[in-house]
Amino acid sequence: MGDIQSPPFAGEMPNRAEGQAKECGLSEESLYKYCPSSHRHHVSNTAESIYFVLQEIDPATGSAVAEARIRVSDLEELRAVLACDSPQLSGSWHLDPDDLERLGAICIPPRELDRRLNRIESWHPIREVPYLVHTNFELPLMLEGRKPLAVFHDAYPAEWLSETLARLDPFVRSGRLVRHVIDTPFTEAEHARFPDFQGWRRAFFSLPGEEWRIDAFLLLLKVFAKTGWNEALERMEGSLLGYEDWQNDWWIERKSKHRTSTCSIV
Repeated sequence: MGDIQSPPFAGEMPNRAEGQAKECGLSEESLYKYCPSSHRHHVSNTAESIYFVLQEIDPATGSAVAEARIRVSDLEELRAVLACDSPQLSGSWHLDPDDLERLGAICIPPRELDRRLNRIESWHPIREVPYLVHTNFELPLMLEGRKPLAVFHDAYPAEWLSETLARLDPFVRSGRLVRHVIDTPFTEAEHARFPDFQGWRRAFFSLPGEEWRIDAFLLLLKVFAKTGWNEALERMEGSLLGYEDWQNDWWIERKSKHRTSTCSIV
């Protein structure tokens, strides 16, 4: 539910970065103005057809400003369009106008796709979440004043992390955001395991006047190191990051149900 991006290594905290449910066509409205749906689809690569999400990415924020969901049955042709050799069509790919034309021809039903769409990503069932998860929307949400704190964490130097910080830096310089970066050196064991990286980097960005959330988050990390992760810390993390109480309630209830169903499997 939080902002911590999916790192290539195991970080110190459970990853809560997930997606948002959408059942909308391309919209002039920002993607993060949620469009609810009564149609829920869990998708796997073994299905006869698979859903994907087309997005228009704003280069200034790196976030989608519009998206449309499509269904494709000819996965081999899709691999050809995307020049993807992987058997699992999982991830995201940049699209050019020629790609859009070929892609539209294999949609179900075939259609002419909006030329503003410039990225496709695989559908993930986590998009069923009934509210907007902030991941990948941190910057536009903060610029609108709807998110008080964002946290990014990974080993460094990591390309995605460097790109993310560079995207937010102009707004730090203009005074619209406050930044605080903490680097933690690797242990000897971590250096041996990850020789191409220097240590852990955690970057905090807050709205002006909300800097107290950074100190509170650091205190949360200290408690986590002593006690392990629990529901109270989960709820505190969500609140610090700007999620509403009902959203925290939904997330925690979902996790509890998942644990219960997992434990009941013999």
